Amino acid sequence: MKKIISTIAASFIFLTSVFAIDFSLRLSPVMGFPQEQYYKFSYGAYAQADVLLFNFLTAGLEGGYIAESPENLNSSVNFINGGLGLGAYYNLFSRMYLGAGGAFGIYNYSFETDKGAKSASDLYWRGYGEVGFRFTPAITLSATGGYSSYMVSNSKNLLSGPFAGVSVKLNFSAGKSAKGACYADVDLNGSIYPLFQQVYRISPIGTAKIINGESAEIRNVTVSFKAGKYTSSALKSEVIPVINRMKPVEVPLYVDFSSELLRFNENGMLSGEIVIEYELLGKKKTAVQSVTLAVTNRNSYVWGNNESIAAFISPDTPEVLEYAKYVAGIARNDLYTGMNRNLQFAASMFEALRSSGIVFSDDKQTPYVKYHLSNENDYIQYPLQTMDFSSGDLDEIGILLASCLESVGVETAYLPLDDDFLVFVGMGINPTAATNHFASEDSLVITEDNVYFALSMAEFSKGFAKSRARGAELVKKCNQDEEGYYEFIATHEAWSIYPPAVYTGSGDSLVKPSQAEIKRLTRNAVQSYIDTDIVQVIQNARASGDSNKLGLAYVKAGRYADAKAEFQKGANNGNIASINNLANVYFMEKSYNSAMTQYNWVLQLDPKNRTALRGLENCKSKLGL
Repeated sequence: MKKIISTIAASFIFLTSVFAIDFSLRLSPVMGFPQEQYYKFSYGAYAQADVLLFNFLTAGLEGGYIAESPENLNSSVNFINGGLGLGAYYNLFSRMYLGAGGAFGIYNYSFETDKGAKSASDLYWRGYGEVGFRFTPAITLSATGGYSSYMVSNSKNLLSGPFAGVSVKLNFSAGKSAKGACYADVDLNGSIYPLFQQVYRISPIGTAKIINGESAEIRNVTVSFKAGKYTSSALKSEVIPVINRMKPVEVPLYVDFSSELLRFNENGMLSGEIVIEYELLGKKKTAVQSVTLAVTNRNSYVWGNNESIAAFISPDTPEVLEYAKYVAGIARNDLYTGMNRNLQFAASMFEALRSSGIVFSDDKQTPYVKYHLSNENDYIQYPLQTMDFSSGDLDEIGILLASCLESVGVETAYLPLDDDFLVFVGMGINPTAATNHFASEDSLVITEDNVYFALSMAEFSKGFAKSRARGAELVKKCNQDEEGYYEFIATHEAWSIYPPAVYTGSGDSLVKPSQAEIKRLTRNAVQSYIDTDIVQVIQNARASGDSNKLGLAYVKAGRYADAKAEFQKGANNGNIASINNLANVYFMEKSYNSAMTQYNWVLQLDPKNRTALRGLENCKSKLGL
């Protein structure tokens, strides 16, 4: 028997130490309003001891005493009852308390007569509701009312009717104690990568399990993380309306890291704080908890999701932006009229980087050809670092080139291959016009709204022409490979998930080529494009017999005399497009009076022609008319 008692006691101690059990004690003085004849008002009180379950139910014992003084008796009738109770409650707003419940049990009544004391027992029941104000989590004062019935064996009521009164409730806990504040258990997803400093604004670093250790429910809970200079702001979680006492709620932990995170040039630790803000009975409170994050060095990257490499492509890095605008400014003043602007900018940027001394250098520690196919931590340079070192691996040169092109408004894409890294240049043209610019569509990537040609970083040192030829060859191979999977990634689309990390303020600026050098290199690169593609476009146009199309091909090659001759053929037949194109060539040659003659001819045929109207205004502006 002792062993059984000891086992039960030990089990009770264990359960109460592990589980938080909430109790309430309540005393309710009441006044009754009996419905039976000859009864007057009754007075008494109910006492309840309940266990609070699931944060909305109560179950327990109750006892009560009611005194009634009937008109036909000289003494009062005393009702003493005891039974089981069940109820529900809801904490509305911060301090308002609502409750309802009922009880059922046995009562005994007694009174004095001339012949001595008399007493009897039977069953009773009662139901009640209450509205209260919570002064503290432990003390609630309520107004209560309900209906009670003290029955006799023949199912008639001895005493029944409504009652009303006040109720004082005290809450307390047994077993596992609360900490007296809100706290968090943090489960981190792994190390923090500085490269993704902006990604963590929309992709959580982990989960914070918020546990309400206060003595009552808490409301309007938010969670944030801050780490001094390493965070720009404290990003708050969505508001959690209510967390009941000792109940956990999991929230994703988002962080607004600052650019200071990019100062981690070695793996290290970062100390921060979880900040939990909430309201307890209308009073605002804050709980702060320290947490330590593991941070990788700023150049760490693990291949797998190739879209994330876009975070390295940073057109807003000041040093990159300054260099790219310098090159584009020179190229802009020497563009081939009629030839695609983006292609010429790409040629200028490519050759300028080579002329500035950027060279391919196989990374001996973490070579691209090995690490981009593994799940090991790779080391990848930011654009500024490649400029500073004047060298990089295949992916690093590609990242620098794409960053420079994006800086001047040329959209890019990329494709990591086993032994090469392709950078794609967006032409910004309608996909249906691809064959007006290239010898074949097989060497291009054509999307719904753009046309891209590829540049091979493995051929970077050999110049734009060789790089473009190798890129075209690899694209053809990929297009013909029905079994392989090649992930063409548009930089702008990837940025929507992986915004660029701006690593700046360290290293020397890249030496800029002279204006004459940039012009010379660009002309050579563009001429190679004319020789390989535009010549074929001209042949295709000539074979089609379309003089207007052939004229446009001549314009791309800079052969304006041949272009005018072809446009004149169409103009002689009254073709409006040919006349406008003829006028455009005169305008490019600065023969503004001749251009005006052609535009006026178009307006005689089509007075609302927008191309002619705009061209005529441009001519007048040039002539000062």
